[in-house]
Formats: sequence, C-alpha cells, structure tokens
Amino acid sequence: MEPRGSLGDTLARARLERDMTIEQVAAVTRVPIRYLIAIEAERFDVIPGRIYAKGFVKAFARSVGLCDRWAGEAITAAMAEKRSLAAA
Repeated sequence: MEPRGSLGDTLARARLERDMTIEQVAAVTRVPIRYLIAIEAERFDVIPGRIYAKGFVKAFARSVGLCDRWAGEAITAAMAEKRSLAAA
C-alpha cells in the first residue's frame, strides 16, 4: 500500500485493508489501545511524549505493512504542523 493522505487515515486504512482490529494491532505492537485510537485520530497530545509517539506510530505502521521510516517522517511532520497551528 502506498501511503497517501493524513497519517491517522493512512494507518487506519492499512489496518482495515489487513482486516485487523485495533485490539489485534495492540496485541502485536504492545501499544495500549487508547494510544492507537489517538494515533488514528491524530490526537498526539494524548500520548505522553514525542519519543513514545514516534515509537508507537512506527510500531503501528510495521504491524499493518507500512514502512516505519515513512511513519517516522510522517509523525514528525504531523506533530510540527499541530504545534504551528496551536501557536497561531
């Protein structure tokens, strides 16, 4: 799957295309369900820290067949965009 659209939408779409539930992703990644839900909704402020957010997003991406390098770059860009919108 070629990543397109927002980070959360892309991860959710990839998860659904693999016919995985959020619970299955949590079991594979060991990332708490509440954080996976927050990632799909792009609510990164819910996750306790940038390092955790990046790690969780990369694990999520790997579990649904996406490139973790892309995921790392996408989360960095998404978090920067959220910070700039909050500052405006």
